[in-house]
Amino acid sequence: MSQFSPMPPPRRPRSAARRAQCGLPPRQLQEGPWEDTAVLTTAPEPPSFFSRQPPIFWVVAALLLTAVFVLTGVVAIDAWHAREAERAEALRRQQWEEEEATYKLLFRDFIEDYSYEQGLDPALVAAVIYHESRFDPNAVSSLGARGLMQIMEDTGQWIAEKLNEEEGYTFDLLFNPETNIRFGTWYLGYLSRRFDGDIVKMAAGYHAGQGNVDAWLQNPENSSDGYTLERIPTDDTRQYVQRVVNAYEIYTRHYYAPQPTQEPAEEGA
Repeated sequence: MSQFSPMPPPRRPRSAARRAQCGLPPRQLQEGPWEDTAVLTTAPEPPSFFSRQPPIFWVVAALLLTAVFVLTGVVAIDAWHAREAERAEALRRQQWEEEEATYKLLFRDFIEDYSYEQGLDPALVAAVIYHESRFDPNAVSSLGARGLMQIMEDTGQWIAEKLNEEEGYTFDLLFNPETNIRFGTWYLGYLSRRFDGDIVKMAAGYHAGQGNVDAWLQNPENSSDGYTLERIPTDDTRQYVQRVVNAYEIYTRHYYAPQPTQEPAEEGA
C-alpha cells in the first residue's frame, strides 16, 4: 500500500496572509491567485495648449478678437451706408424723372424773351403757366379766362391799353401763345414792381387781383406790418400760391439752376 503525502493547503497571497495574521478581513481582489502589491497610480495628464500660455497671450488674443469685431462692425456699417446711399440716389433719380415728365417747359423762347424783358424769372412764369393751363394755349376756364396764362377779358383789354395796343386788339388774340405770354408777363412784371418782387404777393395778386392783396395787407390778421402777407384768408388763393411756389422751385431746379462758375486759367499754366 503506497503512501501519499497530503497536499499542502493552497497558498494564499502574501497580502492576504498578512491580513489574516493581523486579524483584518480579506480584501476583495480581482480574480487570480496573486495580488499585485504595487501601488496603482494614474499618470497626470499633460497640460493643454491654452493652459501653457502666458498671460500676455490672452491679452493679445483679446485685442485681436476686439479688432476683428470692430472691423466687422465697420465693414457692416459701411455696407449699410452704401446701400442707403444707392437707395436714396435711386429715389432721387426717380423723383427727378417724374418731375421732368410732369413739369415740361413748352414755348420756352417766348417765356424767356418776355420774362427778361419784364425783369422776371422765367421759372416763375413757367410755374404760373403750368398751374393756369398746363401749357394748353387753347385752355378756357369756367370764368372765361383764356390761353396759357388764363387772362380774363377785362384784364386783357386793360393790358392792351397799357401797351398802347388797344387798336385791333380782340379777346381771341389771347389764344395765340406769344401774345398770351407777352400780356401775362407784362402783368406779372406790373405786380412785381407793385409788390417789390415778393413772389407770394405777386402770385396772390395774379390769382385774386391786386386790390384784394392790398386789402389783405391792411388787415392785422393777415399782415402784422402792412407789408408782409403772412396769411391769405381765402383757401383757393392760398392753395394756388403754395402750388405756384412749389412749381417755381421745381422749374428753377430743372431748367434754371445756377451753374458753377469756373476759375479763369492762369496764363502760362
